[in-house]
Amino acid sequence: MDFSRINKDLKKSIDSFPFSLEINEAEFLNNPEIIQQEKQTFAKENPFKGPDNVTVKDIFIKSSLDDHQIRLHIYQPEEFDKNRTIIYFHGGGYVFGLPEQVDDQMFDMAQNLRATIISVDYRLSPQYKFPVPVTDGFDSLQWAISHGAEHLGIDPENIAVFGASAGGHLAAAVTQMANDKGIRNIKHQFLLYPVIHNKLDTFSMNEFTDAPLWNKKNAEIAWLHFLGDENAGKSIKYADLTNYSDFSGLPRTTVVACELDPLRDENIEYSQLLYRAGVETELWVIPGALHVFDLFDSPLKGRYREFLYSRMF
Repeated sequence: MDFSRINKDLKKSIDSFPFSLEINEAEFLNNPEIIQQEKQTFAKENPFKGPDNVTVKDIFIKSSLDDHQIRLHIYQPEEFDKNRTIIYFHGGGYVFGLPEQVDDQMFDMAQNLRATIISVDYRLSPQYKFPVPVTDGFDSLQWAISHGAEHLGIDPENIAVFGASAGGHLAAAVTQMANDKGIRNIKHQFLLYPVIHNKLDTFSMNEFTDAPLWNKKNAEIAWLHFLGDENAGKSIKYADLTNYSDFSGLPRTTVVACELDPLRDENIEYSQLLYRAGVETELWVIPGALHVFDLFDSPLKGRYREFLYSRMF
């Protein structure tokens, strides 16, 4: 790709970052458990100290599939607004990551929005393939609706879902599943550079094959782990988010895409499907931005933060 297109402040921040966020393709394909362990170890060895007025706790809920206990990582400020609840899904290609990897963002958001954040530690692939992660997400939504008032003091009728990358896919899949089951508690879905489908055929996907931080090869491997060989190339409901029949029933939606992201065009495509269905939808394609740009300090991150806080509720 033409690296001169990257926002200059963002590129400077990436170049000066103390460690690399690039993914080792061989490990990602053949030994993803190595990357999973590295992410967990890093989070444990580099804990983020949040403000004292935001309480953090874990609640474990039983999966509807088996005896697994899904961990909900809760952030709640002392003076929270019961009408401001966010169910958050972290990124990581469905293969790696955990709630704590974005502690700094969650503390900041909880404090500034006076929101309760329920960050879902959903199970990862390839150990747990589709639909397990999506079901973990839906179980978490159902728990918030049924038990959130009792355990957290929230109003379960006013929920926003928020996810980044694969987490954006999960947020949207859970929203589709909720709509199919007549659940109307989700009032807004905020999707940050979300994965949309496994076609891997858009112009941007084939343009940014060598993009830093995320590229077509990474996407191919992630989908392989998530769906397995037997489902490669298949359009499966809740995996391919365009394979859906009731877009008009979905809630208000915000999509943030990046100009230089392989996922850009599928983000635009999904927004268009929502527009055509009459869903209140806002799409922002950020010029000069790369996938996971928000992990790097730059004026671009500041503008995104202002946008996020002005749109979430």
